[in-house]
Amino acid sequence: KILRPGRPKKSDSPYQRRIARERFRRRAGIEPIIGHLKQDHRLSRNYLKGVLGDAINLFMAAAAFNFRKWIRKFEHFFALFTLWLFFGTTTRQPSMMIL
Repeated sequence: KILRPGRPKKSDSPYQRRIARERFRRRAGIEPIIGHLKQDHRLSRNYLKGVLGDAINLFMAAAAFNFRKWIRKFEHFFALFTLWLFFGTTTRQPSMMIL
């Protein structure tokens, strides 16, 4: 049974109305992510064969999405780590002096 947002039934309790409202809001928050996966991570067309190919395509798109999200979260850390790696050592070896 597919539920659609609309006017709740008069027989629904306040708890049932609140749960339905939370469920619709959660679904509304997930739909843009699915659209992003289809547009940017090649989830719209599957070039792999069979049910296993479908699963592989889905997991690879989800992994790429999560990896990109992880990189954005830690991009400042990577930049600082790179600066520390090249300029933060006390001994200046010729191999470390790039600039």
